[in-house]
Order: sequence, then structure tokens, then C-alpha cells
Amino acid sequence: MAALRADSDDARLSTAADPAMRSFIRPLATLLLALPAWLLTTGFTLPETVDRDPSLPAVVLDGYRFHAEAFGAEDRPVVIVLHGGPGADYRYLLPLKALADDGWRVVFYDQRGTGLSPRVPAGTITLDSFVADLDRFVEHFGRGRPVHLLGHSWGAMLASAYAGAHPRKVAKMVLAEPAFLDASTADAMVSAGGPGPAVIWGFATAWLKKWFVRTGGDAYARDDFFLMQILPLTQGRAQMCEGRAPPLQAWRFGSPNFEATIGRMRREPAFFAGLDFRRGAEAFEGGVLLLAGACNQVVGPAHQARHLRHFRHARLATVPDAGHFMFNDQPQRSLDLVRDFLAEPAPGVR
Repeated sequence: MAALRADSDDARLSTAADPAMRSFIRPLATLLLALPAWLLTTGFTLPETVDRDPSLPAVVLDGYRFHAEAFGAEDRPVVIVLHGGPGADYRYLLPLKALADDGWRVVFYDQRGTGLSPRVPAGTITLDSFVADLDRFVEHFGRGRPVHLLGHSWGAMLASAYAGAHPRKVAKMVLAEPAFLDASTADAMVSAGGPGPAVIWGFATAWLKKWFVRTGGDAYARDDFFLMQILPLTQGRAQMCEGRAPPLQAWRFGSPNFEATIGRMRREPAFFAGLDFRRGAEAFEGGVLLLAGACNQVVGPAHQARHLRHFRHARLATVPDAGHFMFNDQPQRSLDLVRDFLAEPAPGVR
């Protein structure tokens, strides 16, 4: 905040934090001068979605073409992996395809409007539509048999909502750090304080860069690019080991998917307060493994313990030396916990 100070000879503009302000303005000015020339000759591109690139792996369900892959024999029990975000893709969870070596049919898909699945208007995406899409995968790959769900972050919230709506279609669930399941645990979504200089800088540069995305006629490309740049900035240091996220791979984030969920939560407090991902969970009789990264101080072990009461047969497992992205921080340890859980008999069976 600048203040006008009067002296005997003149009035000078001073800033309470001159060094900090200069450290921010100087690199920004350098970027503003150098970025246009570089980007005009280079630019940014994003991978095409499956409706624009038919060579990508896909599954068509009820007329919508999902970017999807399945690993393992078709006659094996099914595990459906649900990525986080909302608005991310499943690429960072692909190490879980190793479950196919244990005799599972492992299915991945990019949710509607994100990843490499086709873009749709944000207004057409709702919690009900997420559940309906997952039900299409359950029906298609499960072939009348209950499936196993493995969800990370937002994907864990979706898995819980699905099991509440269709308890007989799910055998077991792995819920890896869902942010919240109802209003009683939604406090984890409310951050204290404003963004720091690094976040402000990241948003500013991302906004500038998005105008140099080569869209190729893709109306969502610039907003998707912007989201892909800023979403990692929203992951607080308290959720990571040593304050740093592990290297993560992604194809493309989905702005309409994000806008229909997080965007709407921010705009409509009543919508946020009414979200309930554990409705009907009391009817689910399968086992539930809540997975938490030991380093996560926000939605880690203590927070996940609050979710245990929603399920009949649930337990909590902690992954040492892992933060929110436990499947990337400690892939083998996380995979071993999942393997052991999936191999256990169903609750009540010896």
C-alpha cells in the first residue's frame, strides 16, 4: 500500500515494503518485456481430446466418448480408478495399473469435461451427472458384478457418493484423502489468509501465457491451460512432505469440470453447504479403506479419521513419508496397502 508523505521540499511516494515490492515488480516487468517476443514465435499447445483425435484410447457410453483405458483380462474382478481435481486427469494414477498383475481388471477414465475427454458446457455437469457417468462404467465393465472403487481426493468423494447411491454395485472402496464428505468436514476446504507472492506471481504469469496458446479452434484450450498452470499452486505446503509436491504427470486439465464444481462452490455458498457425498453410505456393507499421507496436516490422518463414522466397515491406513499425492510420493508403499486390502475377504466372510 502506497502512502503520500509530505517533506519540506517535495512529496515523495513511499512503500512500506519497498524491497518486497521491488522483488515482485522487477521480474514481472522483465517477463512483460520478454514474454511476448518469445511466445509469438513459440506458443503453447495442448493435447487434443478424444473427439478431435480418434487414435486415443476411448470408450463410448450412451453417446459420449470418454478417454479411457483398461488393463488386465476382461474376466477378472474390476477396479475402477477415479482421479482427483475436480478437473484433473488420470495420468498421475497410472502406476496403479500394476494391480492388473495381481489378477484385477483396472479401469481408468477421464471424467466428463476434463482430461482428454470431450469438453461440454459447465452447466451440464452436476454431482448427479458424475455419479451417472460412473454408473455407466460400472455397468459396462462390471457386467452385473459388483466392482471395486479406488478414488483419490475428489475421486474418493465421488466414490463415496456412488456407493451411497448404488450400494449393491460396489464390493469395496479405497478412499485416498477425500477433502470432505459432508458439511461436518468441509472446514478443510476453507483456507486461512490470502495468497502469498509466489501464488500471485503464478496466477499472473499463467494469465499472460494463456493468450499465447495455439488453440487450433478449440474454444476451451486457453482456459484449460490456465487451470493446468494454477491448480498446482493451490496445493498448500502443509499438505506435502517438506512442503513440495512430487513430480506429477498430466495430459490436460478441464476448465468446465472445474467450473461446475469448485467454481460453483466459491460462487454459491448454499450449494457448497448442501453437498453431501456420504448420503446413503450407511447402507453400504462393503469394506472401506481410508488412505492418508502422514505428512498431510490438512486432510491427512486426523482429518480422515473423522470420516470413519460414515461407514459400517472402515479403517484408516497411513502412508509414511507421503503427502496428499501418496501414490506418487510413495507408490510402492501405497500400492502394497491397496493390494492387501483388496485381497482381504469381504466383511463378515472368513
